[in-house]
Amino acid sequence: MLSEASRAESLFERTASPREKKRVQRIEDIIDTAALIFVRDGYAQFSARRVASELGISLSNLQHYCGTTENLLLSMIRAKIEVFVTQFVAIAGDTSRPAEQRLIDVITQDMEAARDPWIASFSFQSWALAEHDQAVGEHLSAIYETFCRVMGELIQEVNPQLAPGRAQVFAVLIASQIEGLLFYHKHTSALKQNWQETVDTTLAMWLMMIRAG
Repeated sequence: MLSEASRAESLFERTASPREKKRVQRIEDIIDTAALIFVRDGYAQFSARRVASELGISLSNLQHYCGTTENLLLSMIRAKIEVFVTQFVAIAGDTSRPAEQRLIDVITQDMEAARDPWIASFSFQSWALAEHDQAVGEHLSAIYETFCRVMGELIQEVNPQLAPGRAQVFAVLIASQIEGLLFYHKHTSALKQNWQETVDTTLAMWLMMIRAG
């Protein structure tokens, strides 16, 4: 079954004009280049001018597509972080499948993303930037709050006896532990050789906690 995002992308491919497709491709190229610079050079060295230089275009040309540096940063975070939450929301909402299996799929995919060193670096830089940029901070907060809300609702489906507040506590605990794994996997070798065992163990603990309430 196609997700809403996949259906929208398919419709765009069928109906968009060549000019519209070219514009979308240019924006994607800008965002991908911006993300590479963001990770490679760090948030403190990031600028729209540096992105334009890397692409070999003028700053005004880049701004034509992406607006201000702030807009570029927010677009980049949507493309590289928010996209995961969008996928998780689609998985959680597929009520044709058992709730526990959907929960396992969301957790497993989130943990797999946490294992990617590039995603880890992008996340670290985003959090650091959020300490100094209110708009980015608010957007990141909204992304993680959405993830925790969806997780809480899914946890309640798995165990309907849980009060909403307790399900949310479980959701935040799981989310924060996955973020911790992201840090440890990138910066230590403690998890790399036993990653599958780590996934299996954490899933077993969390499911036991949720079932017990």
